[in-house]
Amino acid sequence: MSWRFISLPPQDGYHMVTSFVATADYVTKGGKNTLMVFYAKGPFVNVGVNQEVWLEVDLDFTRKMGIPVVRRDLGGGTVVITPGEHDYFVVIREEDAPRDSGSLYKQYLTPVVDVLREYGLDAQLREQDIVVNGKKISGNGAMTHGKSVVIAGNILLSLDIELMSKSIKVPSEKFRDKMAKNMAEWLTSMERELGKVPSRDEINKKLKVTYENELGATFEESSLTPDEIETWDKLAEEKKAEEWIFYKDNRHPDLRTERCVKISSSVALCHVDYKSRKMLRITAKFTHDELDEVSISGDFFVMNPPDFLDRLEDYLKGTKVKDITTKIREIFTNSKPVLFGFNADDLIHAFDEILSKPEVIEVTSP
Repeated sequence: MSWRFISLPPQDGYHMVTSFVATADYVTKGGKNTLMVFYAKGPFVNVGVNQEVWLEVDLDFTRKMGIPVVRRDLGGGTVVITPGEHDYFVVIREEDAPRDSGSLYKQYLTPVVDVLREYGLDAQLREQDIVVNGKKISGNGAMTHGKSVVIAGNILLSLDIELMSKSIKVPSEKFRDKMAKNMAEWLTSMERELGKVPSRDEINKKLKVTYENELGATFEESSLTPDEIETWDKLAEEKKAEEWIFYKDNRHPDLRTERCVKISSSVALCHVDYKSRKMLRITAKFTHDELDEVSISGDFFVMNPPDFLDRLEDYLKGTKVKDITTKIREIFTNSKPVLFGFNADDLIHAFDEILSKPEVIEVTSP
């Protein structure tokens, strides 16, 4: 089997998050499986497609510093991308992708694990991330696009903890200090582990050889096609639009609270963060005994169908409180979503937590 291996120059944030989409179109149309490597020109905040910007980003700081906020097509959490990481994108035909996410990550991330081990690091694959001595050195995610599957990830070469912690929204400066400390404890880099940063050319060569060996394929050094470049530039321009960046925020402009509040005798607004395998952030408005509106966001991954989250929110709108569990099970049964990070039971438990809040009970009880 023949693959393309493409090494690109540094890119801005909008091109960073769209390169694999253009390549996924190419693969969908019958092109070769592709491994691309490159890195960011400058820092930007990269928000997951299922997240709300206002909940995740310190917009006062990012605007002051001129740091772009970029919303990607992939799930996962908000991350601050800097030139201190090395990014890779694996784009494959859907028939070459295992159906379950665990097998997908194992097959296509094991080569990255092996490269890190070549440097003497005790690297281990933990779900979709790679850790060294229990600390994350590589974050990864996956999505479907057309008839292709994309695995996107990075290797942390160096860390700017101060910039990262200041770009993320927190409830207080005390919490920010704690978050920075936590980041330093659960993130690591090749610089921290090795005392130096290997050259990107060396890493690229190791990635190419290791993927060839692991997959039993030949990787030919190549470049993007003119059609890919044209599509890439067009998509990058579209990603600059505020309608895209703030899509989740603008979908529910009236559901912006991080607490539970009784608005009137018949209306309550409530937010909970529910930790399943990934974070579920739910903000719901209740009117009498009905779920009037709900926003569901978080750092989970929706692989298929891509619009399942919108469908889910719309399906639950107007549901009687007593029927929420039934409705959740119905849409999961009928849509058969491929998710990583939560399931129907997790969502039901999250709603149980909301419904147990005194403010909600006062409004929804007969």
